[in-house]
Amino acid sequence: DQELGTEGCLSIPGFVGDVERPLAITLKGQNRRGKPLRLKADGWLARIFQHEVDHLNGVLFIDRAEKVWKVEDQTGQVMPAD
Repeated sequence: DQELGTEGCLSIPGFVGDVERPLAITLKGQNRRGKPLRLKADGWLARIFQHEVDHLNGVLFIDRAEKVWKVEDQTGQVMPAD
């Protein structure tokens, strides 16, 4: 199953977007000693891992987002995208 969720990133300050991602994932890799590692994640943790793995592959959330918008602060002012 997939879920649409709002994501932001320190690489693109002041913007967020709606990104559809799988609800659950299985990561395969190695631990720091080179031994095989397998990790299952769901919910928010699964979304975070997918976001970060995208970075390793040169993909930003805006590349996957259905919609992107500027974030407003608590006064309703649009935050600058420094």
